[in-house]
Amino acid sequence: MMTGFQLLILYFSTAVSVLLLISGGYKVIRDFISAKFESAVAAKAAAGNDNKQI
Repeated sequence: MMTGFQLLILYFSTAVSVLLLISGGYKVIRDFISAKFESAVAAKAAAGNDNKQI
């Protein structure tokens, strides 16, 4: 059984996380993931181009 203090911490951290996502954290995370995806695609394309030249 959770104590009242543990519940308070849980709800507080949940609320802070939701507020961060709403206030723009989502955009930062999305941009980071899309940048990683684009760099992976570019690396794969570069590797594909190298194979065609050989």
